[in-house]
Amino acid sequence: MSVDHFWCRLPGQAVDTCSPEQLGELVPRRRDVRYDRLAAAGLALGVRQTPVLMELALTENGLHPDPTARLPVYGGTRREPGTDMPVLRPEQVAAAFLFLRDSALGELVRQQDTVLARTVAELDYPTPWSESWAARVVGDLRELRDFFAGAAAAGDAVVVREAE
Repeated sequence: MSVDHFWCRLPGQAVDTCSPEQLGELVPRRRDVRYDRLAAAGLALGVRQTPVLMELALTENGLHPDPTARLPVYGGTRREPGTDMPVLRPEQVAAAFLFLRDSALGELVRQQDTVLARTVAELDYPTPWSESWAARVVGDLRELRDFFAGAAAAGDAVVVREAE
């Protein structure tokens, strides 16, 4: 199970001026040279295997009833029903960043240890939940926080895509 999950920064106005197809062309579908260039410029971020775990760490068990907790990983608005790419407008990007900045990410992962272990087992990941997994999820959440910090500072929108 090696699903990639991507976030891509775009100028805020691109959300209104691009069609869903055009947005799709701007966001990586897989890790490749194009993704590497965008990531090196701070315009894209990708994770493998951890997005479901990241989402659960941020939202499970009512620790964060604020809907902002759902924005960073799978949040945003789908431009058209049935499309697979949620879009976070600049104000949502700023809210997601503030949420991530103000959250004790390591503590959130630790508090969800049982839920995350059960999820790893249910999804048939190749190794069971462990300290190594926890460190990876925390690391990915910190990278996501830093990615959103740059996007919020620039007034960018963010498009989210799971690998096809």
